[in-house]
Amino acid sequence: MSRITHMFEEVKEQADLLTQGAKDIEQQVKDLVAKYPTLKKTNKIFIVGCGDSYYAGIACQQLLYKYLGISVEVYQALEFSRYAYETCDENSVVLAVSNSGMVARTVECALRAKEMGALALGITSNKQSPLAQMSRDIIEIKIPPVVGLVPGTRSYAGSMVSLAIFGFVLAEALGRISEAGKEEALAYLGKVGTIMRDTVENNFDQISKYVNEYVGPGKEVSIYHVLGSGPNYATAQFGTMKLLEAAGFESIPQGIEEWAHSQYFVTHKGSHVIFILPKGRAYDRALEVMQAVKVVDGKVIVIAEEDDEEVKKYANFVWTIKGESIREEFTPFVYAVPLEILSFLMAKALNKNPMDFDEKPWKKAENFRQIFKSNIVSMEKLEQ
Repeated sequence: MSRITHMFEEVKEQADLLTQGAKDIEQQVKDLVAKYPTLKKTNKIFIVGCGDSYYAGIACQQLLYKYLGISVEVYQALEFSRYAYETCDENSVVLAVSNSGMVARTVECALRAKEMGALALGITSNKQSPLAQMSRDIIEIKIPPVVGLVPGTRSYAGSMVSLAIFGFVLAEALGRISEAGKEEALAYLGKVGTIMRDTVENNFDQISKYVNEYVGPGKEVSIYHVLGSGPNYATAQFGTMKLLEAAGFESIPQGIEEWAHSQYFVTHKGSHVIFILPKGRAYDRALEVMQAVKVVDGKVIVIAEEDDEEVKKYANFVWTIKGESIREEFTPFVYAVPLEILSFLMAKALNKNPMDFDEKPWKKAENFRQIFKSNIVSMEKLEQ
């Protein structure tokens, strides 16, 4: 089995984290709430990470705020560890997210939180990692080990599940929701997992047909613009990362509004613009922007609900989410799936290996040096 095939196996299996893994994470968070009184006094939550871990924080920001009703700020790890930490105090909780637990900048965030007197909690699948050692405690994402190095999808879902359940359990502890409200949220997460699984099955063939027609030497698509707003701005970022990692294909993540102020001016026949579009707060604006794509001869791809007739007026292609309408704050779990499938199929069509590491091992060595072996700087040294 090739490494890119392992990616698709992960895409199919990630829904299990929502339908089967939730109870374990719930118990871990309950134990943390009992162990650390700070959690019941917190007035600000910071979510920090790099790459997919950072995007998971953006994806869950609205959800956590809705359930907790307190400030939730999301930062790239460098921005927090070198700048934003100054607004952190003993009543803050810092959720440092890294699947590997090896990312130096995220470990530095946990150190900075401790230096500021905040509660640093790592979210990781590696309980022996530097992040686990630096944090006061961890939420362990229990996912099977990856065979080889592949573009992560299961780890992204695991990070989002952990953040969501942290929010549900803490909301109950703070009296923001009842026990019944927490159980409803957990049950709804499981329902979303079922829709995730169905979305893989429902989209594979139609995305395959699209890739066969438009992807490859001499074919039309030359660049993707991937657009989302609110929690799905994270989905745009994550989808772009998968296209880059799996297929080495150029794409630009952008907010729906900002595309109209920027990439509109460089959109052309080879530009395919993907709208991540649940029926949420940015829906009406996206319909307006779609029309602008067509004016400059780009093609419109929309990820939307199956019965959404309005988007079909403007879209060249619609990749559908079947089933009931999903609450917008939960949509990142599902709306990322068609982009994962696209990335996998493009890698196969272009005969690419993930991250180009097999052909250029020196790139892997340098990448790991930058990310895992970077110097961790104390606050004292930083502020000299």
